[in-house]
Amino acid sequence: MQIPPELSHFIRDALQSGRSKDDIAKTLRNADWTDTEIDAALAGWLHQEGAGAVPRPIRSTAARDALFYSLLFVVFGMVVGSTLTLLFAQINIWLPEPDESQTYGRLSGLRWSMAALIVFVPVFYVLDRKDRQATDADPARRHGTVRRWLSALAMLVATITLLGDALYLIYSWLDGQITLRFLVKSATVACVALVVLAYFRETRSLPTGGIPVPAGWVLIGLATLSLGLTFWLVGGPAQGQMEQRDRWRLSDLRTLANDLSQCPDIDRASLPEMLDPMTCARNPAWLTGFASDIRYARTSASAFSLCIEIEYPEAMDVYDVRLDGNTACIDRRTD
Repeated sequence: MQIPPELSHFIRDALQSGRSKDDIAKTLRNADWTDTEIDAALAGWLHQEGAGAVPRPIRSTAARDALFYSLLFVVFGMVVGSTLTLLFAQINIWLPEPDESQTYGRLSGLRWSMAALIVFVPVFYVLDRKDRQATDADPARRHGTVRRWLSALAMLVATITLLGDALYLIYSWLDGQITLRFLVKSATVACVALVVLAYFRETRSLPTGGIPVPAGWVLIGLATLSLGLTFWLVGGPAQGQMEQRDRWRLSDLRTLANDLSQCPDIDRASLPEMLDPMTCARNPAWLTGFASDIRYARTSASAFSLCIEIEYPEAMDVYDVRLDGNTACIDRRTD
């Protein structure tokens, strides 16, 4: 613990004037110093007859506190950012805009935020619990320099976010662009910002007036809710493996379509009725085992289709692929 200079100087002067440590401690308690601060400050001085008040070495914990609260600050930011990302995705799903095309590919991209919550929520819980226990044992920790500076920075960011949210909300209203989705997103940002402000208060609790509700618990609840809803929507590892296999299939399909359209071993002006696409593969080692499942069909003298069965078409990026149920095809011409 870092001893405030004014407290240390007071104890030195009081000891040199002949006052006892018990009398000094009583005076300091009346001035609202905590027992932890008083004990630490008194332990820093040795009173000897003839020598007066002799300072003892005090080992600073500033570096350790800086490491702990910096880590807590970073983990807290990761949890807040990932939670907002998943909540926004849920809002986009349940409140679609008119004429908006919802693609599953954008949803599968949420797995990064899901992974972040799986990693950082338990870490945040442990750090927050340790901070609460340490603060309950030593209330003076609430006034630590590092804790106060990082808390002030977080509250500044949250306040700017709230003001920016209000500014954009008013602008959108004046511009006639307000929709239900926009209002819900603005309310979500405001709620999360208020949780941030509450968490970095000295008590780390929401100002409910009655039973204090730890703001960290509220954030963990929001993170868990958003993670559970996204798991239900996007799926877990089995779903991811299915999507990965489909991406390999489409990669092979596109590669073979390009190779076949430039294949020197066939008459491209008069394509054969039957053909194994692998005979035209320029780099077979680059293909996966799914390439053997690709089917060739001649659609005209100089046009063909390559098709393959996929497992989950909703998740695929099919900008150049024709889908028919679970069948993905690419149509090409050779002339």
